[in-house]
Amino acid sequence: MLSSLHDFIERLEHLRDLQQVSVPVATRLEIAAITRRISSYPKGGPALLFQQPDESPFPVATNLFGSQRRMRLALGLDSLEDLTVSFDAILQTLPVQGLSGLGGLLAGHPDLACCKPVTVAHGPCQEELVPGADLLQFPFLHNWPDDGTAAGTGRYLTLGQVVTTAPDGSDPNCGIYRCQIHDAHTLAIRWRRGSGAVQHHQQFIQQGMRMPVAIVLGGPPSLTLTAAWPLPVGLDEVSCAGWLRGASIPMVACPHGPLQVPAEAELVIEGFAEPDRPLVEGPFGNHTGQYDPAGPAARVTVTRITRRRDPIVPATVVGPPPQEDCWMMLGWERLLAALLSRLVPGVRDIRMPLPWVFRSSAVISLENPSPHMVRKTVQALWQLPWFRKAHLLIVVDAEIAARDLQQVAWRTVNETDWLDDLIRDEAGGRLAVDATRRSIEALLPDAATDRLLIQRWKEYGLP
Repeated sequence: MLSSLHDFIERLEHLRDLQQVSVPVATRLEIAAITRRISSYPKGGPALLFQQPDESPFPVATNLFGSQRRMRLALGLDSLEDLTVSFDAILQTLPVQGLSGLGGLLAGHPDLACCKPVTVAHGPCQEELVPGADLLQFPFLHNWPDDGTAAGTGRYLTLGQVVTTAPDGSDPNCGIYRCQIHDAHTLAIRWRRGSGAVQHHQQFIQQGMRMPVAIVLGGPPSLTLTAAWPLPVGLDEVSCAGWLRGASIPMVACPHGPLQVPAEAELVIEGFAEPDRPLVEGPFGNHTGQYDPAGPAARVTVTRITRRRDPIVPATVVGPPPQEDCWMMLGWERLLAALLSRLVPGVRDIRMPLPWVFRSSAVISLENPSPHMVRKTVQALWQLPWFRKAHLLIVVDAEIAARDLQQVAWRTVNETDWLDDLIRDEAGGRLAVDATRRSIEALLPDAATDRLLIQRWKEYGLP
């Protein structure tokens, strides 16, 4: 069970899956460029720990989740497929009638309810109070040349878990949003449309109140992941992370509002999202390979920063895949596989190729599909929040494993009738391909020859 970023890094070091960079490196562009090059290695390359970022006393860790192996380690799994099996076992016990209310049902299930966060009086995240609450003393990264050129600085917190609640302290939310540093005491945070944080901020704005915010760096690796995943509404990220790691997460209270943060975090930035005076955030180099344009963002005034005595600053570098953020979504893909099998009849599996992840595009396998069933399934998927903006869905027969992308590509190109098998949503700009069509006379090997090869293979002297 991993309780902190320190635990995770020690584990990676022990397994020789962490490369330390001991020479001084710049937080402006250099660390990001190194990380992007490492991330492009086969299987994602190692995690990186920069000991002297801008000669700061605080090391920077990148590419922490950037491989399937490290994703398994972060979640304590032998295989990510185990996540689908475990989540499906929970779903099988629930009266699932659809997406509405599903998050609440999951939150109340004994396996998750027993992993709700527990409050403790003190934690390592509050060992040191940072004098002056100065953001600029920390080695936050500037990743792409034109990041933040519209206003503020080009430095961002890219792996910050932003904690908010409703005005009455209910409905806690923990999500990862990009946080641009404008000056030593001000952040611009661009909420995701429809997210829990943007709903909370709107509620505070309607009451003319400042919204307490806490930005957490580090803590249990499972929480960093659930904060990045679009969980069903009603299932809170901290309880889900506790279930993933097999134990409740200890939390400490923040003094400026009804917020709690992981006791084992590296760094906690506290402040208030103002009800007015929005800032400009961006542009920001993103996974599309382009800059997200500058736009309005919440103004967050920083009032307090606490940290461990020896904090490590985690960061992620985004850009054209493969990058770490693509690997992080593999865990969500396996949870989604279990969800879809209950929400959409006939769905066997889902796979999101790394380059497709952030366009909500996927390969979907169906049991015994017919053309009518495929179209009905695609329409049902497009109604779900996770596929409302899906650029492309490819539907295959369950006999073709969705994870076998070479077979999927072969089937799509060779078996698809481009006049009849394309399902278009002109209004939504979405496309689905029915690649379930099967040849009348498929090529089949001779069974007797197959048996002969099995018997004589060693004789051939072939590997």
